[in-house]
Amino acid sequence: MKKTGKSYIQKKINKLNKKIHRSESQNEENKTWWRKLKLTKLKDKLNHTD
Repeated sequence: MKKTGKSYIQKKINKLNKKIHRSESQNEENKTWWRKLKLTKLKDKLNHTD
């Protein structure tokens, strides 16, 4: 299994934030909801990695 470092997770979070803002501007509520869910998972993962 690939080891995920802090920089990798931060990059994923930044990409996801861009996608969330784009889907909000396009009124895609379902996509926004799923992406926010994934974002919280990534943030938790980032807090637990050291």
